[in-house]
Amino acid sequence: MRLYTVQHRPNGDISGDPDVVLIKEGFCWPALFIPFLWLLYRVQFWGLLAYLGLTAGLSAVAYGAGLNETAVLLLSLVLSLLVAAQANDWRRWRLSAKGYELVTVVAAGSLRRAEEIFFHHQWETPNAAPAAAPVPLPASALTPFATPFDPV
Repeated sequence: MRLYTVQHRPNGDISGDPDVVLIKEGFCWPALFIPFLWLLYRVQFWGLLAYLGLTAGLSAVAYGAGLNETAVLLLSLVLSLLVAAQANDWRRWRLSAKGYELVTVVAAGSLRRAEEIFFHHQWETPNAAPAAAPVPLPASALTPFATPFDPV
């Protein structure tokens, strides 16, 4: 089972962006293999600038220190692993900056199944009392947005 966070923009403007976005928790494989293209595709310009800056700095240090190709390749791999490990969190952070709010977390085997669970779920039983207002989640120390796994 995978966990998917559901981000929703409450004041849905007509900018062409979807009002609900589901993002997988955890490692992002496309960002590992093609970080430059993933950052461009997801419109992560600050992340792209940081990635390019770190890559240039890494190349300069490797050239200045006289490292061999294997060491440079390993350092590049570590940088790609860091990008892939944080890629989905950066995407959530970007969406929260655009006005999206965390709605819930859905556990499912695939994105399609997560969408089915979220959009077809009966959130309240017909005779149940109205639910209390949701308690806002605390901000994470590791990421600039709230996650359901943070301690209260």
